[in-house]
Amino acid sequence: MTASRLSSAFAARTGTTGLIPYLTAGYPSLDASLELLRAFERAGAFAVEVGVPFSDPIADGPDIQRASEWALRQGIGVLDVLELVARFRHESDLPVVLMTYANPVARVGAAEFARRARAAGVDAVLLSDLPPEEMPEAWAAFDEAGLDTVLLVAPTTSAERLPLLLARCRGFVYCLARTGVTGRAEGYAGSLDERLAAVRAHSPLPVAVGFGISNAADAQRLRGRADAVVVGAAFMRLVHEDPAHGVAARESVQITYAVLAESTIPM
Repeated sequence: MTASRLSSAFAARTGTTGLIPYLTAGYPSLDASLELLRAFERAGAFAVEVGVPFSDPIADGPDIQRASEWALRQGIGVLDVLELVARFRHESDLPVVLMTYANPVARVGAAEFARRARAAGVDAVLLSDLPPEEMPEAWAAFDEAGLDTVLLVAPTTSAERLPLLLARCRGFVYCLARTGVTGRAEGYAGSLDERLAAVRAHSPLPVAVGFGISNAADAQRLRGRADAVVVGAAFMRLVHEDPAHGVAARESVQITYAVLAESTIPM
């Protein structure tokens, strides 16, 4: 089997802790989102996570909720997000992880969603509210389209359930630093090192850590422990500084990301 673009990106960076930045597509505009994707690539990201705006984002904190609400008011939907990815894919080979929920996939139809996502250049999908035992037609469609599937491992994931989640993972495992929502340093964290060890004992896949990674110090603490850190709410918070134009915010994001990228040094 040919390695996916996402798997290849991790393999090429073995021995480092890299960054996977997140943005909500369409916030403050699709053109601004494209500029952010370009900035993330220039800053050294080896993958990006693109969020589909959704009206009930249960896993997202206030910064990403605000971004989703803004984008939805502009009429941004799934197909617009896929067009954004396609525009980026015309100029970049950076892996793209599409973060969404089960409802938008069901509205489009699992097979059609997977086909369109793959055609646009999406490499992996993350459905934060879809367990591996539900909507089997969706998981089958993702496999058929050649899309990696990223699942979340939480501090509350039981030892009995962990193998089921990991068996469904492709590309990488997304390990939550704590419970709760993005952008908030709240919730139950448990022992992250024990959780990472348990994941690695059951899966050879690289492990990314997210939720609550909002500054360079947070990222640095994960160096040598995780293969990547996912940062999202911090960037959307910066974009909020100038949502109408995004220019100043984009500059802030690039500066902030350059600081965070200090974590992409050998373990």
